Amino acid sequence: MAIFLFPTELEARRFGELCPEADIVISGVGLVETSATLMHLLSQPKLRDNDIVVLCGIAGTYDDSIERGSVVEVVEECCVELPERFRKCYRVEPQTSLRGVRSSSVHRGGECAGGAEIENMEGAALFAMCQAAGVRCAEIRAVSNVVGEEFSKWQIDMATESLAQQLKSIFFK
Repeated sequence: MAIFLFPTELEARRFGELCPEADIVISGVGLVETSATLMHLLSQPKLRDNDIVVLCGIAGTYDDSIERGSVVEVVEECCVELPERFRKCYRVEPQTSLRGVRSSSVHRGGECAGGAEIENMEGAALFAMCQAAGVRCAEIRAVSNVVGEEFSKWQIDMATESLAQQLKSIFFK
């Protein structure tokens, strides 16, 4: 069984329309909200040994080779706003055949750690919490924007459509 976490209703809407049988949880935006949601979720007897928690949503890219609308799987997350001596990077085994990328988890955009290809605001919380609980996880992101560009230029509809289609093809064959 897969449980799908989305930071916002907007990010989840199209997937919910395509896959109404999916177990969708809105986690809230950012590391703190996602950690609190995961703490509650992971404390429930609902999860079994073979279950997976999948964090899904949009992301910004630092990498010109990742086009808007591309869907990627994050395999490494770093919480880059911590001083480097305290920074921890989390790695997970890929769970899909999507392109694997490195991501920076941020509170505000533009804080790239060396080598990150995308940024988001929740991923490090997922990896840290699921690793601590011994629960399998995956992070699937669709690129909506280039990091640092004006919000009015983001392609959210395209990204959420691409994300929904990919999630359906991976988890609901």
